[in-house]
Amino acid sequence: MLIGQVTETAFIKYYRSDRDFIADAPMLATARRGISHLEVTFNENKQPVLKRWLNSDHELIHEEMFVYDETKVLKKRLFLNNKRGTDKIIHYGEQEPWSVEFRKYAVHKKDAVSFIGQQTEFVLNGSEEISDIIFRTVDNHEYGTIHLSYDHLGFLQEEVWRILPKEKVIRKFVYDFDIMNDVQQIWEYGRENQEISHVALSMAPEDKLYTTPPPRTGNVLDEADIILKELISKRVITPVTALIPNTEWDRLKLANDEEIDIIFVSINNDRVRFSLPYENEVLSILLDRVSSIRNKYGELIYP
Repeated sequence: MLIGQVTETAFIKYYRSDRDFIADAPMLATARRGISHLEVTFNENKQPVLKRWLNSDHELIHEEMFVYDETKVLKKRLFLNNKRGTDKIIHYGEQEPWSVEFRKYAVHKKDAVSFIGQQTEFVLNGSEEISDIIFRTVDNHEYGTIHLSYDHLGFLQEEVWRILPKEKVIRKFVYDFDIMNDVQQIWEYGRENQEISHVALSMAPEDKLYTTPPPRTGNVLDEADIILKELISKRVITPVTALIPNTEWDRLKLANDEEIDIIFVSINNDRVRFSLPYENEVLSILLDRVSSIRNKYGELIYP
């Protein structure tokens, strides 16, 4: 396989520290040998899209991904650990659905302030379960949180809404899942811990559990969107993992039918950018040499 250089509109810089990254004071590629450093990949707009912390042996410590909207404004940041498990996701903007719903209960109209540029942080700590959702204003003031707890089977058990910094509970949901009868019960409680509602739901068939289509873009952040949309629509995440095929690596199939395990990075113009498992170097290959690319969940990324 012939691996080409990265495209003219995508490039990589190396930095000694975050301070140097913020100051845009890169180091020479040859100077990174034997020291811990940052490897930052930029898009054609000179915006960072992948930021990797590497130790002196060039092993991954953790990494951060950036996603921008059509106006080139930062939309999401994804923080991954050294096993590429998601630690947290930060969603920017006042239209994020969880923050909109939270403010309906937490913020009185007479006390309303601007939430433009606010942040919603989803905490996963490397697991597939969201443990906390934290809401911050643009000046980094935390004004609310939602804590999610699960039972030993992975079913959502309790959801508690609190305003900050008072830590006052303003809303709570309690869940009970009857495995034998496939029935989910939900209780809702208000500010004074009074019962607001109680419903019982029958479990949908397995092929109907996902109400949103699986991601087709190959963007890791879109994988997380399925989890978030499931929480919003049903307030329960199924622990059944067989619904999405899961392999250890993304898979690239060449025009000659040869298949290669990869870690997909991006597609820029006429090239695919990726790295090989257990390798730190970002490689690229012409699209006309590629038959298809699938992510580790089996979803088609290209064509």
